[in-house]
Amino acid sequence: MTVTVRSFRGFVLALMVLVLASGLGFAGAQREAAAPDAELDIWTFVDTHARWFREMADVFGPEIAPGFAVDVSVVAYSEMHDRLLVSLQTGIGAPDISDVEQGRFGAFLRDRPIGFVDLTERLEQGGHLDDIVASRLSLYQDAEGRAYGIEHALTPVVLYYRADVFDEHGITPDDLQTWDDFIRVGMDLSDDTRKMFALEAGYLTILLRQRGTGWFDEHGRIQADTDPIILDTLEWLLAMRDDYGIAGERADEDAAHYAALREGRYLTQLGADWFAGFFKDNLPEMEGMWRAMPLPVWPDDPERRNTSVFGGTGATITRFSERIDLAWSFLEASMLSVEGNVRRFELTNLFPPYIPAWDDERLYQADPYFDGQVLGRLFAEVGANAPKQNQAVNLTMVHSTLWPENYWLDVLDGRMEPRTALERLASDVRARED
Repeated sequence: MTVTVRSFRGFVLALMVLVLASGLGFAGAQREAAAPDAELDIWTFVDTHARWFREMADVFGPEIAPGFAVDVSVVAYSEMHDRLLVSLQTGIGAPDISDVEQGRFGAFLRDRPIGFVDLTERLEQGGHLDDIVASRLSLYQDAEGRAYGIEHALTPVVLYYRADVFDEHGITPDDLQTWDDFIRVGMDLSDDTRKMFALEAGYLTILLRQRGTGWFDEHGRIQADTDPIILDTLEWLLAMRDDYGIAGERADEDAAHYAALREGRYLTQLGADWFAGFFKDNLPEMEGMWRAMPLPVWPDDPERRNTSVFGGTGATITRFSERIDLAWSFLEASMLSVEGNVRRFELTNLFPPYIPAWDDERLYQADPYFDGQVLGRLFAEVGANAPKQNQAVNLTMVHSTLWPENYWLDVLDGRMEPRTALERLASDVRARED
């Protein structure tokens, strides 16, 4: 018997439907028939988001509906997205609201109709479109500009740096205005045991966005082998290790990487706003030793972009929800309000993409971990220029599989030339599109 890709996919889909229907291993996957009209099922893959959703239900519930409540399920990243995709394809077991990581959102655009509620008209009627940073809303829009999700975070990328070492050598953020300055300072500070930074697969994506481009163009087409900036940036990253000697290779395991930071083997870290929380969780003993600054700019960039974006998660309403209006009322109250966005920053360090919240002084408190620096002020200053990302149905494949797991490692270890790697990556994506 010949098993085609289509029939195998159908078999897998049917199997997953049975799992969803049974509710095995997934709390809240199937809504109980007797669930109250004022209760919403919410899926997320982030513990801090779950705590925030529950707190928002307590804060805004009395205003939304009598007896309002949320049932929040926290499921591992890949499992949650895979199950959500199947539930939206079959109409079985879908929640009312679900978080979707921006890198996975493109996969949900393949199916028609799209499995989420179009929020565009509701955003317009509520006067919210101008209140959300446009580059963050675009992550959850289709090719026609219809919005299906609301972003949790601005995710501005900054350069975290070892303030104690920089102070010892009389180095200030003003000394690192450009990436050329970064190289010069790095050559002074680096030796056999200490480097400026560790090479990471995600750094290429960060730097491409800072330079105004990315893996896909505005039409969702792969451009890894057609945009010369991509090859130039990849070769620049490799030169940091091979030509200038200021970069090492990041350890495979996160624990090993944090150990290297703890031991002083790397002096800087490119990271979004949420990475501030990673420092506190994984390197509590280094309190007072780190600060943050804007990214150095590219010398040839006329816009002088000093930030990038990395990560992000949007809250969506599924089209199978029987409580769409209730779900919208909750998202509007929590995600499109000053109080909801400020409270999320206090809980998670996620700087809000909701512009009206930026005037709230609670975002601008001195942070003892970062030597008393007011990180919120830095995030607001650079985040106003957060670059746009182009969404694509195959974005997940590039971000999660092809680049970090395959071609990046081949290039880093010298098994493949950078140009060849980008050409093969683009070929792989186009083959999937065909």
